[in-house]
Amino acid sequence: MALAPYAWYQQTKLTDIKALKDTHEALHREVETLQAENNRLRKNVDELGGTVGRLGDIEDALDTITQTQGQSVEAFKQQVEENRQILEQMQKNLKANVLQNLFSVVMNCDQDGDMTIDDDELEDVIEKMDNIKGVKVNKDLFRQAIIQQGRSLDAIMGIVRHLIAEGGDGRPEEEQIFVLTEM
Repeated sequence: MALAPYAWYQQTKLTDIKALKDTHEALHREVETLQAENNRLRKNVDELGGTVGRLGDIEDALDTITQTQGQSVEAFKQQVEENRQILEQMQKNLKANVLQNLFSVVMNCDQDGDMTIDDDELEDVIEKMDNIKGVKVNKDLFRQAIIQQGRSLDAIMGIVRHLIAEGGDGRPEEEQIFVLTEM
């Protein structure tokens, strides 16, 4: 009889040891799983650290590009403005050259020196003006304008000066006496 309670005690101790052993094994498996997960997370953190470093480099490069681009845009604007001013000056020079050529033609065509353009001189003026590079002459409109202004050299010079200076005023070419063209 005394052995029965001792056997029962020994049996509960063995059962407790077996439960502790099972718990220990379960905890050991859980620790191994957590270690594997910890290693995987450490690896991900390292990869993210490298990515953050590369993103920092990219950000620096983008900042540099943005600053350079801003400077480039400003330099480009400035260059476009300078080119526009040069083009305007070239157009003024072209008009001045064309105007000088037109005046020379008119002066040389007044063959009798009476400071007026007769019909035969008018045809000579129109023919020579038609040969000037950089200007296209509407012969009929030019002829009408000269006749309406009284055929004097001063009136013709005024017509030429006025028409070149106004540059067409947005009218179609067929309504303009002189049209400046590219040489």
